[in-house]
Amino acid sequence: MRVLDKGIGIWQILNSNLITDIIASAEFDFVLIDLEHGLHTIETIQNCVFAASSAGMKTIVRFPTIDYEEVVQVIETGIDGILFPHIETIKDVERIIQKSFLPPIGNKSFSPFVSKYKYGLNKKIHDKEASLGLLIESLLGINNSPILLKNKNVNFVYFGAYDLSLELEIPGQIFHPDIIHNLKILIKHAHDEKKRIMSIYRNKEELKILVDLGVDLPIASVDTSHLANKLKNETSFYKEIRNSNPL
Repeated sequence: MRVLDKGIGIWQILNSNLITDIIASAEFDFVLIDLEHGLHTIETIQNCVFAASSAGMKTIVRFPTIDYEEVVQVIETGIDGILFPHIETIKDVERIIQKSFLPPIGNKSFSPFVSKYKYGLNKKIHDKEASLGLLIESLLGINNSPILLKNKNVNFVYFGAYDLSLELEIPGQIFHPDIIHNLKILIKHAHDEKKRIMSIYRNKEELKILVDLGVDLPIASVDTSHLANKLKNETSFYKEIRNSNPL
């Protein structure tokens, strides 16, 4: 199952289904619920999935580690996609497939009485497998990406520009030429294997770069960043007007 072929998404760190509903109201195609840097629990993920589903928006969760213990519970919320971080080797891919899929593909346990299967009412069990994504954020992962992306159970890949910028000793410069060079490599390998690719941007100019390069699913930064920047703009406007019109 593939989450989307084209569309725009955003990271959600804030653990409220109201935030999910606001994102859906803004006509995003999907939301990335962040368990690595966010504040979510299984319960808040479930509430966010309900909010997104009622609005027709897709949901993906990013796990904090390959060894995250609550993979089954997250999948059983009815999440549309799952994204594992720091993927670098074939063994990494094999491990996450075992954790993420029902037999005979993997060894994930099964209960039909959860929201994913409509509490026992949905009999089409294997039609509801979550899309599997790889978060590739290192030079080793990029170098190994041709073989990592060949696996038929992998549906999409996320280009981890921020962690890669640390490895390249250009922290935060996620549109530096060296970052773009590696993004182009990953885009080619992804499209060669007919996988969709995600990458983050922070403004209209960066979005155009990603679209021109062939990124299928651009990510419009993070909910907290948009909120902080919008609020900062408002206080800056106020100070500017007050300074120009002293009482």
